[in-house]
Amino acid sequence: MDTNADTATGQTSALNTASASPENAAPEVSSLHLLGEHGLLRIEHRGALYTLRATSKGGLILTK
Repeated sequence: MDTNADTATGQTSALNTASASPENAAPEVSSLHLLGEHGLLRIEHRGALYTLRATSKGGLILTK
């Protein structure tokens, strides 16, 4: 797993590029790293705001 530093924010991201092959080129990111201690991530996509959150049973929910 590679750890990449964002020089603008000083934050690091955990990307698993070892499993990325030509047919599976999408990087893998740990949900724990994305959601942080609050279990919540706000995503802006094409002008709309979405919320990705962890459930109490270990699942993920994406809402608009």
